[in-house]
Amino acid sequence: MEKSTNRPRANPKPPALGQSVDILRELLEVERERLKIAVRIEKERHIVFPETSVIIHDIARLVAAIDRGITEEIAGDVVPGLRSVDDVVGGL
Repeated sequence: MEKSTNRPRANPKPPALGQSVDILRELLEVERERLKIAVRIEKERHIVFPETSVIIHDIARLVAAIDRGITEEIAGDVVPGLRSVDDVVGGL
């Protein structure tokens, strides 16, 4: 049997986190779908893929980046130029 060269592989690099919150949310949705599929296959085959851990780490990184981005947007709305809510609380 010949090996397929078109088989999907894990992304060797984590997603770039400096993108807009909207793009990060789209990437998060893709990673969550990948995780569902990976877990389903692991259960069906009674095996564990190392790539599943990579997906989980990517999800955690994306969630943290989204949270940071939202925090920066909120802080910027409160006082223009602020980078985090801590800047608002620290000044009180």
